[in-house]
Amino acid sequence: MNIIIFGAGKTGRYLAQTWSSEGNNITLIESNPELCENLRNQLDVLVIESRGINREVFNSENFRECDHFIAVSSNDEVNILSASVAKKIGARKTVVRVREDRFGFVDELIDLNYFGIDMIVHPEMELSREIENLLSYPSAIDVYEFYNGRIMLFSTLVSQDSPIVGHSLAEAATLFSLEHVRVVVIERGLEAHIPRGDFVVEKNDKFFVITGREYLDEVFAMTGSHDRHKSRNIMIHGGGKLVETIAKYLELQGGFHLKIITEDEKQAEYFSETLNDCLVVHGEGTDLNTLAAEGIIEMDFFLALTVSDEINVVSSLLANHLRVNRTITRIEKIDYLPVSKTIGLSRCVNSSIATANAIMRFMKHGKVLSSSTLKGTNVVMMTFQVSEDSRYLGIPLSDLQAQIPRNAIIGAIYRDSQTIVPSGEDSIKPGDEMIVILEREALRRVEKMFG
Repeated sequence: MNIIIFGAGKTGRYLAQTWSSEGNNITLIESNPELCENLRNQLDVLVIESRGINREVFNSENFRECDHFIAVSSNDEVNILSASVAKKIGARKTVVRVREDRFGFVDELIDLNYFGIDMIVHPEMELSREIENLLSYPSAIDVYEFYNGRIMLFSTLVSQDSPIVGHSLAEAATLFSLEHVRVVVIERGLEAHIPRGDFVVEKNDKFFVITGREYLDEVFAMTGSHDRHKSRNIMIHGGGKLVETIAKYLELQGGFHLKIITEDEKQAEYFSETLNDCLVVHGEGTDLNTLAAEGIIEMDFFLALTVSDEINVVSSLLANHLRVNRTITRIEKIDYLPVSKTIGLSRCVNSSIATANAIMRFMKHGKVLSSSTLKGTNVVMMTFQVSEDSRYLGIPLSDLQAQIPRNAIIGAIYRDSQTIVPSGEDSIKPGDEMIVILEREALRRVEKMFG
């Protein structure tokens, strides 16, 4: 694909790096000269230095072959305008990121087609959805939903008490009924593996599993990670629209005991006036005495959602120290994410990755319906449309899997509005949508087979 990215902030750089590694032709437009020079040295992409929208860059010659134009600069108005111009001069699809609240519902106020905008993505909305999913499934570490929640990919840790520790996955299948469950990725330390039946399970392995929500209890029983205690006591450290959105979501769900700690006095006053079932504390979220005084040891979840990665890490570590079993930590520096796992912060959220995944799920090319990445890994999730002329029709998956790279696995099939977690006896049919989980190194070969 030929993709033009307007803006080289964290999201723009992440998208450029991800897509260029997949063999796409990437053009990155950025106004900062120093940043442009650094990007030319770091990434295998075409970097164009340009301030705003000018004819030298925004012309039919540059945009004639543009499949996707992605506007992720720091200025919402410029993003909207640039996408409109890009569509008029040749871009096939346009995506706009907006940050300010006043643009959050712009798609409800105007006709996006008239302005040439195909999708609007709001980072904090994407982040709040991710956090809401984590709060809904307390035993999970990551939660991804497909087909309006009909099928889920989630992760959970294997406890030392799990009955499958020391057994291969093939042996685990004899101990538990896994007919509707498929283990597609196992993360051990900093390494992510696409497992086969001979993979031997160890304690603290992180399982990524595809299944329906009705089979979650089976997975938690298998991994020994099921905590039947309802997570009702929640403390949030931070402020801003993200915290307000999460708090209102919890109020709407009902039954939660929520406390918010914020250093900003005006923010504390605002929350006190706008939130109903919530205790708001004006104080330091990294102060041990403050946390103890506010009853952190009684909390089921602690959410560190300030705008500072360092403060979020410290407050989450303090919560862990005070025996809060579950923390959700906002970390915006992508390079910090692998390190966070080594210090015990397993549930981390990142707005750039959440935004990028929302954009990648929207983008289609050939028979590829969508793609996204597992946060902090080199693993990609891709959905393919199975065509009538596919040479893999009718082949049992046990045989087809042998033709797929060893670091790739077919996770699920969506057929006639039904989801199938496939066994070796299943096969693909025309019109199926097939979810494939793969390491990035296998991407080109898998795309050649199915895309």
